[in-house]
Amino acid sequence: MSSSGATPAATTWALRKSRTREGVAAAESVAFPELVWAHFLRQRELHEQGQLHGPAEEEYRSQLEHFTEEHGAIINAYWCTSEASAVAITEKPGSRVLGFLWRRPPSIRFHSATDWATRDAPDLGHAMHTTETLAIKVSEVLHGTSERISMQWLLAVAGYLLSVVDNEHGKPKGAEVSKATRRARAELSQVEDYYDRAGEKVGRLVYFWGMMIGVAALAVVAVAGSWVYSLIADFEPKNEGTRMFFVCYGMGAVGAIISVLTRMSSRGSEPWVDYEVGRPALRRVGSFRPVIGAVFAVVLYFALRSGLVQLTVDSADEQELVYFYAALAFIAGFSERRARLLLGGATKMLGGGEEPVEEKSKGRPEKATEGRTA
Repeated sequence: MSSSGATPAATTWALRKSRTREGVAAAESVAFPELVWAHFLRQRELHEQGQLHGPAEEEYRSQLEHFTEEHGAIINAYWCTSEASAVAITEKPGSRVLGFLWRRPPSIRFHSATDWATRDAPDLGHAMHTTETLAIKVSEVLHGTSERISMQWLLAVAGYLLSVVDNEHGKPKGAEVSKATRRARAELSQVEDYYDRAGEKVGRLVYFWGMMIGVAALAVVAVAGSWVYSLIADFEPKNEGTRMFFVCYGMGAVGAIISVLTRMSSRGSEPWVDYEVGRPALRRVGSFRPVIGAVFAVVLYFALRSGLVQLTVDSADEQELVYFYAALAFIAGFSERRARLLLGGATKMLGGGEEPVEEKSKGRPEKATEGRTA
């Protein structure tokens, strides 16, 4: 949030009256620029008139109370003394899920009102804008310790930029502005690198919990499907076919989870999680991963039992057949590419031809060879 650049008149101090809706008084919303202006007038009243508990002090305390009720307590801030400008970080405790379950993470927000101080220093204003943009990304993507570190780091950078303007009473020299801008951009580059590393880790954790949601959904579907099937036909849990089906169903989901965990633990791999799409979307995508593995495993099981895929085991022992189908189901869930290879025979029997991509790939080395010989 940034100020509009226009200095509000002192007469705009008057607070709007609290509105009553259905018998409940609604708290007034106070924007951060309004709070900054009230703080500036309070400081001017204190230094110029020597009043410690004057009208400006009372108005500032009133607006601060309304502001903290809406955004949470101010945990750190930098207030300019020469202009009505400031940056601050607020933290609002998270509410409990359904009113009595676990508590949500606290909401940490970066607030900025700096247009008054940087109106004569556009380079500092642009660096401040970059700081605000990065703070928005941090608040939406990170949480916990990494979010606190990034927010405090960004506040330190923003406070340094404001101090350059504040020390020169709003008119910093060109050399000072250039030096401060270079230092701020170097710090912001380090903050962004830290944000990328932390965002990748947070994205993986969110994706993992999404997979756990998918596993829970698969369990619910299995129970509900068994119950519906028992209403229309004879459902025998101890039947060989039923056991094989649920073994493949579960092992496909397990294979998909192990595949993702293996990629997470591999070092030096390219980022494969887009953490900036948002936690709900990332969690939703992760929940489909076990479902895909289970579907591939079940389809492979049906193809094996129907004879579309000719893979057999030289044993009539039921326990060995369970191991056989469980291993193939795990492979199908672990890698969709291997599942497509296993199902390739069924595709040919159903009339599917060779993919044209393979023909194109065969011609590529020849073109490359011709180019090298030329």
